[in-house]
Amino acid sequence: MWQIIFMLGIWPKISLPSPILVAENFAKIIWNGSLPQSIGITLARLIGAFTISATLGILIGFTMIKFKGFGKTLNSFSAGLLSFPSIAWVPFSILLIGFNEFGIMFVVIMSSIFSIMISTYSSIRNIPPIYLDAARNMGARGFLLFRYVTIPAATPSLIIGLRQAWSFAWHAIIGAEILMSIVGLGHILSVGREFLDMSQVIASMITIFAIGLLVDRLLLYKLEDKVRRKWGLDLHR
Repeated sequence: MWQIIFMLGIWPKISLPSPILVAENFAKIIWNGSLPQSIGITLARLIGAFTISATLGILIGFTMIKFKGFGKTLNSFSAGLLSFPSIAWVPFSILLIGFNEFGIMFVVIMSSIFSIMISTYSSIRNIPPIYLDAARNMGARGFLLFRYVTIPAATPSLIIGLRQAWSFAWHAIIGAEILMSIVGLGHILSVGREFLDMSQVIASMITIFAIGLLVDRLLLYKLEDKVRRKWGLDLHR
C-alpha cells in the first residue's frame, strides 16, 4: 500500500519517500553505528531513570497507605500532575539541571513517578477486605500480613500501573532527547527533521515503535500475564 501511494505521487517524494529508500536509510544508520549506539544510550538512560522512578513511586505509595491523611492529599496532587504533559517538564529541567544526562533522567522520572505512586496506593486500597480479615483470623499480623497477603494481592494491579508508567517514560525520553538535542533515538529523529530527511524520520519512528512494543509485549505483558495466571485471574482464557 505504501509503495502504491508513493508511485501514484500523491505527495512529493521529499514528504513521503518509498519503502526502499527508508530501508536503505535503515541500513545506513545501522551500518555506520549511529542507530545501535543511540538505542543503547536511550535504553540505558531509560532503565536507570525508570528504576529510580519505580523504587521511589512504590515506596511513596506504601507511605501514602501508612499515613492516610498524607495519602489522600498526595493522591489528589499526584492525579493533577499525572495529567501534566511530559514534554512540559523539559524547559523546567533545562533551567534547573541543564543539557545533560541528569536533565533527561529528571524528565523521565517526573513523567512516570506519579503514575506509579497512584497505582501503588490504589492497588493496596482496593484489596478486598475479606482477604485481610481472613488472614488476621488465622493469626497473620504486621510483616506477615504485609508479606503474604498485601503484596501478593496488590501485585497484579501494580504491574498494570508499571506498564502504564513505562509508556509515559518512553514518551518522555524521546521527547526530551528531541528538544535537548542530546545523542539518542530522539536525536536521530530530530536530525532527520532538521535536514528534511523524511526517510530517516520514518526509520527512527519505526525503531521507536518497535522497541516500545517489544519491551511491553515481551517483558511487561508477560510479567503481568504470569502474575494473573498465578493468582487465578485469567479464568476465561
